[in-house]
This record gives sequence, C-alpha cells and structure tokens, in this order.
Amino acid sequence: MDLLMDDDVAGAEKAIADGSSSFHKLAGGVIGFLRASLGFEPEVMKEASDRLADAEGSADRDQKRAIQENTQRSSFPPGTEFALAHAESQLMSAVVGVLSESVVESMKAFYKMRSAYKTLEGLQAHVSGPNTPPARLGGVGGSKVSLPKPPKDPEEGSGHSGNSLNTGVAGLDMKSASAGEVSPRNSSTSDRSARSLDSQCSLMDKFIVSGTNLCFGMLLLILGMVPPSMKRIMAIVGFRGDREKGTEMLWEAAKFDNIHGAIAILTILQYHGNIAQFSDIAPDDNHPSGIGYPADRCSEALGWIRRRYPNAALWKLEEARMEAVKGNLEGAVTMLSISVATQMKQVEAVILFEKSLNQMFLHRYEDVADGFIKLTMLNNWSHALYNYFAAVCYIELYRQARASDAEQAEDWAKKAEGLFERIPSFMGKKRFMGQGLPVEVFVHKKIKKWVAGSKEKGIRVADAVGVSPVEEMMFFWGGYGRMDQENLQKSLQALQYRGDRDMESETTDERAIRWLLLSAVTRSAGQWGKAREYLEKIEKVDRTQFRGALVNDYMIPAAYYERAVGIWKEAREHTPEVLAEMRVLLDKAASYGTFELDARIGMRVTTALDTITRYEVWLKEHKETGTAGKVPEESEVD
Repeated sequence: MDLLMDDDVAGAEKAIADGSSSFHKLAGGVIGFLRASLGFEPEVMKEASDRLADAEGSADRDQKRAIQENTQRSSFPPGTEFALAHAESQLMSAVVGVLSESVVESMKAFYKMRSAYKTLEGLQAHVSGPNTPPARLGGVGGSKVSLPKPPKDPEEGSGHSGNSLNTGVAGLDMKSASAGEVSPRNSSTSDRSARSLDSQCSLMDKFIVSGTNLCFGMLLLILGMVPPSMKRIMAIVGFRGDREKGTEMLWEAAKFDNIHGAIAILTILQYHGNIAQFSDIAPDDNHPSGIGYPADRCSEALGWIRRRYPNAALWKLEEARMEAVKGNLEGAVTMLSISVATQMKQVEAVILFEKSLNQMFLHRYEDVADGFIKLTMLNNWSHALYNYFAAVCYIELYRQARASDAEQAEDWAKKAEGLFERIPSFMGKKRFMGQGLPVEVFVHKKIKKWVAGSKEKGIRVADAVGVSPVEEMMFFWGGYGRMDQENLQKSLQALQYRGDRDMESETTDERAIRWLLLSAVTRSAGQWGKAREYLEKIEKVDRTQFRGALVNDYMIPAAYYERAVGIWKEAREHTPEVLAEMRVLLDKAASYGTFELDARIGMRVTTALDTITRYEVWLKEHKETGTAGKVPEESEVD
C-alpha cells in the first residue's frame, strides 16, 4: 500500500499478485477503488466492484473461521481484524455502487453502507476507551463477534481519558508517537518519537485501531455534510453524521504510518482544502475554537506525507489546493502546470480539472476551454459538463471581442454554438442512482432555454445566452472566495454585460440570477451593504415566478444563504444574537424544498448550520462574545 500511495500502482499490483489472503484481496480492492473514485469510468468501476466483492467474501469467511477456531491475532477478540476488513470492503463497494448508473446497485450500496456503519460503530465503541460498554460486531449471514468490556485503565488518575479516542488497545495510550506512528500536531517532539509503540502494540492492533478511526470517521464526516433533504432520509435508515467527531477520528488515524494513516491525511486535506471551502461561514484560519480551517495543522500533515511519498501526484495536487485556499490562484496554477509522471490517468484528469477551475477564477477563458476539451479525452465522467464549461468560456470571449474584433468574435460564437449543439447528445450517459446527474440536468435546461429564446427573438444562440453562465459556474464552484480584488472586478464587469438587451427585456429569473451573482461578488469584495440590497430584491419576488420548464429556481434559497453569509462577514462580534439571526435564514434555505443543484447549496447550508451550532457551544464554554474578531470597514471594488 505504501507503493500505491507513492504512485507506484504497478509495484503495488505486483506486491499483492502472489497473495490470496483477505488482506491481499482488500489491498487489491483499495487499488481498484482509488482508480474508480478518481475517474468514474464504467469498466474501471466494474473491475473495482468485482475485486471488492472478492475481498468482502474472503473477509467474511476468515472472520467466521477465526471465531470457530478461536484464533486470536491481536489484543482484540478472534475475528476482529476480519470484521474490519469486511467493513472496509463493504464501505468502498457501497461508494462504487452509489456512483453506478443502476438503481438496483445503488439500493444494494445503501444496505452495505448500513452494514458497514453498524460494524464500525461497534468497533469504535470498543477502541475508544475502557469505560465503553461491550460492543457487538455484525457480520454477513448473521454472524457476530462479541467484544468483552475493555480493560480498566491501569493507572487511575494518571491523565488517561477513559472516553477518549486516543486510548487504544488494552489501555495503550495511542497519543504515543514512534517510528510506527506520526502525530500531525507535534511530530517533531523528541520525547514522543523516542517512545516505541511497536514494543507495546502489534501491527494487527494498529491496523484495527487506525482502520476503525479512518472508516468510521470518514462516514461520520460525509454523513455530517449531506444536504438537508438527504439528511432526513439518512436519519430514517439509522445514519447519524457528526462532522466534528468525524474529523477528530480522522486526525487520530492520521497518526499512523500505515495505509489508514495516509488515506486519513488525504481525506482531511480533501475536506479542508476543497469541500469545506465551499462554505463561506467559518471562523478565521487556526481559530482557537478549532472550528475553522486548521491551516497550520494541515500544512504540517501535508509536509510529513510529502516527505514520505515524494513521487505521488495526489500530494502535489493537495499542495496546490492549499495555495488556492490561501488565495494564491497564480501559485496554484503554476504548481498544477508542472508536468508530473503518474501511472493513473485518473489522477492526471483530476489535476487538469483543478487547474482549469483555478484558471476560470483567474478569468483565463481560452485556457479553461482548452483544459476542459482535453478532459474529454482523459476520462468519461461528464462530457456534457466539460463541453459546457468550454462553451460558456467561448461565450465570454465572444462578448469581449464583439465590439473590437468582429472576425474573432464570430469565431468564438461559432465554437460556443457548435458545442451547445453537441452537448445534448452526451446527456444521460452518466447517471447517479439511476437518474441524470443534477449538474447535467441543469446544463441541459440552460441550453434549451437559450435555444428557445433565440427562436422567439430571431437572434443567434450566442446572443440569446443570459447572465454570464461562466460566472454562474464560478458561484457554484466557490470561486469568489478565492479571488483578489482585480479578479472580482473582472467578474463584476462580466455580470454587467447585457449586449443588445435592456433590463426590461430580461425574464424574472435572469434578473434574479444577476442580482444573486452581483451580491456574491460585492460581498466578497467587502461591500456588505450593496450585497444586501441585491439580495433583498430577490426575496421580494414571489417564488411562483420561478416555476416553468425553462425557468431557473435556485435563487431564493441561495439568497437566504448569502444573506446569512453577509451577516457573518459584516458582524464585528459574533454574538449569540447574530448567530440566531443567521440560523433563521439558514433554516429557511434548508426547508425551502427541492430546487436546481440543491445538493450544492444544501451542503453549504448544512456546513454553515453545523458551524453555528459548534460556535455557540464554544462561546458558551468560554463565556465570551466577539472572539472571531472585527471585520474591515466596507470597501468598494476598484
């Protein structure tokens, strides 16, 4: 697995080729899963599914045999290691199943995910400390592994926490660091590095403890971010997310220098450097509450993992993401432009996607279009979306050249219109849980809307395109939070373009889209008052005005969210009263119902509500208000 994490896929495959144990098969499943989750190619996903099914069956058989023969390979009861391997296989298989195009496979995936969840819940209760109740691990076919109550802490009052996730097997303090473990918080501390965990804990013990923290932590984190509508469904089937506990468990897993530790760090960096950045409501970096972006801790973890795996392109990608989070888009693009040798074309595609997004935030439309066209040759995820990104960039280039270079403008317009004609042929080829990808459904509606408008008004499709669609993509992909004032000004100019149309000729939904995007740009530039004025205009529109086959409908719930963001940014002190005002708006967004791309907006809302809840607890514990600091005076876009 170290070979896999260092981008030597061929070496990893060779290392497990002659083995037939459950752990060899699990390793093969991990390789297949990584390829599948990065690229989404049907044939790769089928191979991953087969390998994971083999690993799942093997672990189940070995678990039953270990129980029957009373074979103990760790400090845990017989079969525990295979229960974990079985749960890991189920968890990865469930993800592949959910990403498949089959409703049946998706339903099977949720069953497997629930089974894995219950197993990991039982394991976590056991490894979390000596004061936890006995746990039972469910296995396939109704088999059970009964875990005895963990032993009491041998040193009462010694500072060991009975309920801490840091307390591991047989009362062993898992905060210890050694050659076999790394602490991302303080990996340089000499006295910790001198203590040998290997002399107290077997490799199998570490496999179980690190694997439990990784898998259950990842589940809790993911389930803690699902949109409000999906969260209710998850609760019905017994899933409970917890973003805070999930990240804590991932940091615990990250202390180990095995595959679980590496994947934990990758997950942490992906979460903090990508997913969490979509939410604009968070305390400052390295905030004492521990709620915001732990920039220093992530930087330390990335530095350690890059030294351990110097050849892996994935870690270079995370390093570039970290630069983008800091607002250094130029540096991120430069890093992602350096050619890297990787044995997985899926990683190459992810790097190009990330680079193209950052170039989009820098308004380099021609480079963005070239990048997304190239992506269609690297993977099969969503050619409809890739071509749409390219087409709307051509529209922006057309608008820029229209007044100064008619010949060039005509060339850009033809390229955009050619892609608009082709995009419908890609629709429906990629599906999620048996349905079209939400973003493809959104794209298809936009194109049909523009084509209908061109016929109605007797104009070309390029002139029928409404409010800058590339700016709309920047909003959905969280670009404004990473831009400097210069690029925010470019976005403002793009949003003010109307071509030959006047404001009165715009449809209600187009006006609302323009107001929403203008509010996001002006808010990001520090103009809280102006942003609020735009949002108030949206909220005055009756929601029935946003109904229709070719009408966009996401603006009102997005406006509720944006208003909450504005309150957070504008407030000089984040008092309980301020947080309560924000919660009212976020609850309105959460309960709005279904709308376009509700998962993207919903994830931001869910994350924001969780942040507010945790911040309220932190304020109460410290008996403080206003610890988030003051915000700058309202400024204007240059």
